[in-house]
Amino acid sequence: MERLYSGNVMGERMYAAPAPGAGAAVQPGEVIPVRVPPLPEGVVIRDATPSDAAALEPVMRLADPDNPDGSWRQLPTAIRQSLEADKYSRVRAVQESESGALVGGTMALPAAWAFTHPMLLGSPNAHIIAGLVATLDSLAVVEAWRGKGIARALVADVERAAGSHEKGKFGAAVLYVMQEPELTDFYAGLGFTVSPDGIGIPTPLGFICHGPINGFRFSVKPLRTGVQMESLPTPYGRHLVILGVLPGPAR
Repeated sequence: MERLYSGNVMGERMYAAPAPGAGAAVQPGEVIPVRVPPLPEGVVIRDATPSDAAALEPVMRLADPDNPDGSWRQLPTAIRQSLEADKYSRVRAVQESESGALVGGTMALPAAWAFTHPMLLGSPNAHIIAGLVATLDSLAVVEAWRGKGIARALVADVERAAGSHEKGKFGAAVLYVMQEPELTDFYAGLGFTVSPDGIGIPTPLGFICHGPINGFRFSVKPLRTGVQMESLPTPYGRHLVILGVLPGPAR
């Protein structure tokens, strides 16, 4: 008898079900090289430090200005974790060379929903998936520096960092962002594939889905060769199914 799992954590709808039409799964291959485009003169991208938290918070809040409980509240914790070798968080800041002001930044996190997914609770697969599926959680640039290519450089910077095999880390197989519909063309221009109805990942235990979430879209980009994406029907909508992150369900 087939079992379907469902859950609702922090407003995010997550499901598990048998994988639709899944064949033999492929494994992630080599990291796809990423070139970070040059920045305009006068700014640099660097790792954020704990002393940056207060100045960087209002910048990162621009990514979700109407949400009093936005991800920017996690900034101090994310910065601390980004300095630990065994954590997958990474916070980068864009700094004006002359004034020292922080004018942009990114916060990339592991797939935290893996730890609360009803099918993965208590499973070691949760840690594996969280590391292999990176999330571009927040991207922000202050208005005075917009339109100069900084946002594109920041996304490429996240791709390169998430896919790299740093000491103690797996290196992600895919990067996804959950963004407003008006940003779809921006991410599509950077090689991301959009999915209005969420994403799905075959795992050894079954098929897990994340989404959809009203008012948002998922944009996904492979970071390794061997990762394939295909739009497929599931019991919960038409999801962008990501193959090659983990072995598929046993048959």
